[in-house]
Amino acid sequence: MSKIVVVGSCGTDLFFYTSKLPTPGQTIHGKQFSVDFGGKGANQCVAAQKLGADTVFIGCVGTDIFGNDIIDNFKNIGVDTTYIIKKANVDTGVAQINVTDDGENYIIIVAGANGTLLPADIDKAETLFHSEIGVVIFQFETPLETTEYLLNKLSKINNRCCKIVNGAPAYSNLHNKIFQLADIFCVNESEAEIYTNEIIKINSIETANQALFLLLKQGCNTVIITLGSLGAVFASKNNSEPQWVHSPKVTNPIDTTGAGDAFIGALAYFIVHKPNLDLYEKIKRACTIASITVQQKGTQKSFPNRNTLPKYLFD
Repeated sequence: MSKIVVVGSCGTDLFFYTSKLPTPGQTIHGKQFSVDFGGKGANQCVAAQKLGADTVFIGCVGTDIFGNDIIDNFKNIGVDTTYIIKKANVDTGVAQINVTDDGENYIIIVAGANGTLLPADIDKAETLFHSEIGVVIFQFETPLETTEYLLNKLSKINNRCCKIVNGAPAYSNLHNKIFQLADIFCVNESEAEIYTNEIIKINSIETANQALFLLLKQGCNTVIITLGSLGAVFASKNNSEPQWVHSPKVTNPIDTTGAGDAFIGALAYFIVHKPNLDLYEKIKRACTIASITVQQKGTQKSFPNRNTLPKYLFD
């Protein structure tokens, strides 16, 4: 069960580095501009591939130069691009990412071709889903109906694989069926607040634990809430006692963009390649890798290669 399949979004990230965000109607000078590859799905796929995973990406791009570049980037990194579909008359997805001096980011995405991923496109990869897949990863930058369609399909034809759903961006009216079909539902604190109908404001480990219980009550099997510098908390319906996983301290984060995606890609890697580790240890190692990414600018550029990481992470 060695492959990691990512079903989701890919795009071009346009980075604007600035000391502060402009107020409405204001024009300010930025400090730097750069272009990177992005999209939550692509980021998670690349993060896992850079750690040494065998990854396959399923998604859509336009027939423009951005789409061609994205496919070439995947191939250069080693990702299987067999099931990436080029859609005519639609632009490849793009994101405008504003990064402030304290490393925080504010993002605007235009889904473009990502919004055209349909169940019929999923069916083109039918043989893949009958093969030795260890993990399938989903996010919500592609249509929810397609995500639910494949989750249902996998529950019938390949229920041995671990299905990770990253509930980002958050939907306030998400159908509970997705909660129930996912083996792991992973969100950050702001997303968790939305999925719990903002009953709880997450500002501590205690309030994060309360959100875990509310999500489990909605039908989730295992819930992970990432908390940035505080690490993550998690709980499962079979063992609802919440656990807190600390993250290594980063004194001066440079750019937090993509850290959550690095976490999920790393988590998938450890699920497939270190099955004897308990979930706590897998999350701990994923937190360590995510903490490394915030010390560099960019998204996929900041994801570490395995040969640059401490050997103990892979013991």
